[in-house]
Amino acid sequence: MKTPALVVLCSFLLWSCASTEAPKTQPQQAAAKLQSVVQPQGKVQIEADKVADIVNLLSLTTKVQIKMAYAGTDNFTATQVPGYQANICYLQQQAAQALAKVAMQAERLGYQLQLLDCYRPQRASNYFMNWVADASNQTTKAAYYPRLNKTELKQGYIAAHSGHSRASTVDLTLLRKNAAGQWHPLDMGGAYDLFDPVSHLNSNDISTVQKANRLLLKDLMQQQGFVPYELEWWHFTLKNEAYPNIYFDFMVN
Repeated sequence: MKTPALVVLCSFLLWSCASTEAPKTQPQQAAAKLQSVVQPQGKVQIEADKVADIVNLLSLTTKVQIKMAYAGTDNFTATQVPGYQANICYLQQQAAQALAKVAMQAERLGYQLQLLDCYRPQRASNYFMNWVADASNQTTKAAYYPRLNKTELKQGYIAAHSGHSRASTVDLTLLRKNAAGQWHPLDMGGAYDLFDPVSHLNSNDISTVQKANRLLLKDLMQQQGFVPYELEWWHFTLKNEAYPNIYFDFMVN
């Protein structure tokens, strides 16, 4: 049997060893936890051509609104992003079918989906990485990454290879009609592409109503097999996606 003194000594040594490791910051913890999500899970294959089972979402449902942020200049780069030449949401067939079911359920509840990004050409991700590397360009910092350094955006927000390029990931929000009968986005406690801790799916820095709105979107998407992304309340990927290692680079036109 160990003596009390020996037990105390062992406990002290264990505490000393544990205390020598510096605690990770919140961005570091999130980046480590989500590395398997944002990084490719196998050998990356770039495919230049559009395959037959990647379809226009509007061919399956008209119960959505399409507002592709990168097809215009109202986005974190303040430019029209290479690869986006039209306001079209392309998705792999299974993802599109699942999203059409989400749209149907949202309509039953009095809401409508607004798609902000769907399939993303690989060249757009290349452009984003070049944008991150340009430290001299800080024109959108106040609006899109007010509390982060630009280089920190590579810790879970912007990656060399995006799930969007696999055609089964979507960025979206919910709309509801206001008193004037016009569709208006729900208050989610932070704008689309706000790279900030407040955009984390389970942020505690938002109101009860804003949390409820995020939870509604999350529940609607999860019911049809979409997996949420912890750092961005708007980002969902279809579970068991068709092309887990293929990154497409055909134009959105």
